[in-house]
Amino acid sequence: MLKYLQAENLKNKRTFLKKLIFIAPMATFLIALSSWKWFQVNSFNWWYMMILPGYISLMAVMTNDAEEKKLRYRAVFGLPISLKKVWISKVLVNGIYMTFSCMILLVGILLGGLISNTVPFFSTLSGATLIAITSLWQIPLCMFLAKKLGMLWTVLINVGVGAVFNVMAVTTSMWWVCPYSWTSRIMCSVVGCLPNGMLADIGDPLRNPSVIPIGIILSLILFVLLLIVTTNWFKKQEVS
Repeated sequence: MLKYLQAENLKNKRTFLKKLIFIAPMATFLIALSSWKWFQVNSFNWWYMMILPGYISLMAVMTNDAEEKKLRYRAVFGLPISLKKVWISKVLVNGIYMTFSCMILLVGILLGGLISNTVPFFSTLSGATLIAITSLWQIPLCMFLAKKLGMLWTVLINVGVGAVFNVMAVTTSMWWVCPYSWTSRIMCSVVGCLPNGMLADIGDPLRNPSVIPIGIILSLILFVLLLIVTTNWFKKQEVS
């Protein structure tokens, strides 16, 4: 499996996909600078509400295009290799890239706290980590959408439709039904930031930390399920 991971990572050498690891969090910081006093909160809010879903969508599209546009996957389907491992390695490499981006975001937010500290250190650390964990399920979903529907629909579904469902569900008792609201609901508790960027009042029910383990468990279960389903789908693919 390690060789498959190394091969997938090598395919992205000197590509824009690798640059996105740094560009995505940097774009977040630039937007958050519009209100320096709330830089930390704004960085978190912009990241998990809009930029991260868009970033994951673009990663999925670029991963698919690397195989699709040149040889329509002939370089993959025509080799005596495990298609199962190929797909899993693609998902895991994108997951590693996304995690690196979250860690860059973490460093930037911590540095911003030296000037205007609105989020405690532990909350910043746990917030960045939880965002990475609860966003993993989007990767196999977006990779499937990218191969089936292309860039436009992948972005529209994961960013546009996802944002609408997120806002509709996150503040309700049924938040756990909508995967797009899991990260937002957890961040209400960890950072105290509402989906609209405003701070939740002390004592607000949305700050209840009991949602954290629920969101983590649901996210990991959905990630595994989507990985299994899309892997089984991919291994049955043929060159068109």
